[in-house]
Amino acid sequence: MNTAEIAQIEDPAIWAVDSKIKLQSGVFNLHNREYQLEPITPIKRLDSEGHEILSAPRRMCYMKGTQGGFTELEVIRSLHGLIHRRYPRGIGYYFPNNDDVLEFGKNRFNPLIQSNRNAIGKYVKSGGRGTDTSSLKKIGNGFLWLRGARMTRKIDDQAVSTKTSSIPLDRFVFDELDLMADSDSEFSVIGKARGRLGDSLYKEECYISNPTTPGFGIDTLFALSDKRHWFRYCDHCSGHTTCAELFFMEDPEKCVRLRPDGSGYIACKVCGRELRIFPGEWVPTDRDKTDYMRGYQWGQLTSIRNDPAEILREYRNPPEGNLSEVIRLRLGWPHISTADKLRMEDVLACCDDTLTPRNNHPGPCAMGLDCMKAKNLIIGARLPNGGRIIYGTWVIPGEGIESWNYVADLCNRFNVKSGVIDIRPYEDMARYFQKSYAHKMKIWLCEYKETTPLGTIFNPNTGLVQVARTELLDATHRMITTQGELVLPRRGDNIMEFARQVCSSFKVLDTNKQTGQKVYRYRKTNIPDHFRHALGYFYLASDNKRIGTVDRQAGKKKKKYVTVNNKG
Repeated sequence: MNTAEIAQIEDPAIWAVDSKIKLQSGVFNLHNREYQLEPITPIKRLDSEGHEILSAPRRMCYMKGTQGGFTELEVIRSLHGLIHRRYPRGIGYYFPNNDDVLEFGKNRFNPLIQSNRNAIGKYVKSGGRGTDTSSLKKIGNGFLWLRGARMTRKIDDQAVSTKTSSIPLDRFVFDELDLMADSDSEFSVIGKARGRLGDSLYKEECYISNPTTPGFGIDTLFALSDKRHWFRYCDHCSGHTTCAELFFMEDPEKCVRLRPDGSGYIACKVCGRELRIFPGEWVPTDRDKTDYMRGYQWGQLTSIRNDPAEILREYRNPPEGNLSEVIRLRLGWPHISTADKLRMEDVLACCDDTLTPRNNHPGPCAMGLDCMKAKNLIIGARLPNGGRIIYGTWVIPGEGIESWNYVADLCNRFNVKSGVIDIRPYEDMARYFQKSYAHKMKIWLCEYKETTPLGTIFNPNTGLVQVARTELLDATHRMITTQGELVLPRRGDNIMEFARQVCSSFKVLDTNKQTGQKVYRYRKTNIPDHFRHALGYFYLASDNKRIGTVDRQAGKKKKKYVTVNNKG
């Protein structure tokens, strides 16, 4: 075997160039895409048994704008590894849902196989012991699994994906990671996929996604990586380099300058003169994390096919007023508007420094309770001006009867007359609590619905309240951002944790690919959001039809107040 043949076996880029791999955009090459060279070049590292191997990095992530070519890059790496028997246990590709699986197979893998019969197609085995379907392909001696990553069922109150079970892998790729998160699930599908790598020598992980909101999905993974950015060399300033994506977010007007014909260029951060995209290099921000994960952040400013002036114009005047789309899809940075996600300063602005958290109150009070492994409890009251005041927040550990007794004790101390509790996952205990204290307070069990055409429905016969999840979270968002609608005690550890969790949820616009219907839904970051839901339940329990009002002055009732109507 000659040197060229060895190089083709070892390096997927050399193989793709020498084999003239045909992509949808043309024959693969790195011309004007030199930023792709480092990510696809194999490195020397130790396998799980301590032997030196030439392979992809152990973990990689791409936080990117659109049209950077990184998805194709990882497809080429995967096909090269299967053809040259690097991954005998197979490769798993995970997508947001099964529709995306079919679309990816149809638009990415199948055209590659059909257009490259000699380089790829002849290694794809079908019939007999081989398999070639939209979700499973046998290539060489390994399998390529294409799977939707949504959790499909629950076992012991944990979400489980049957699509990630019982598949041995050497490598997996999560494509469009930020679209996979299920805000109703505490279970990470990534953890299940990692379990499939247990017996592999390679154990390769790759994550690709356009970012959404800070602290979520690909942004969380990128923060764990060595955070690489593309820096360009200045022909005029010896030794000085500039990263367009970083410089733009600091000062877009200085980063992008205009030529006489109106087109734009990236200016050197030091001298202001025009920079070429190439030559350049990927520079890690945190080299100590390189062994753990290599992370690449890329935006369309680092693209020969995009005019920086156009990107600057869209940043100044976003199409349809959507600045987040420009920052996320053009520049490759996470961003979300304040209308779609609460900020810590929004919540803390509700604090009254003259109020301290209370241990009791004559009431009448309302409570909201979110039940998971621990219980997140909020107790407060309704004010005469229509606003609400929170007297305290608690995290109560434990699933047993002791934790429910503690909730009951707090309800007695605050004279709680109206409460809403999450009906799941502990429906039996929630119903037991509801029944046991029916003589003291009216308890409703909350059930989220996708939509509720008639609005929030309190059913006195079943003790259930049905509410659209998005509608309720919208209501608590408005309550916090509208001055005077919510009063919190002064800042302390409990209130800071409450604020942190309340800010965890964010709203995105989901589109049904089959019907085209657009629906807003809330997701959460890697921070728990239990207090956000408890706040929603408190909001329902303190509705003016459920509870009377109290004075803001500590310990004083209004002379006249309406007691709760147990008939609902």
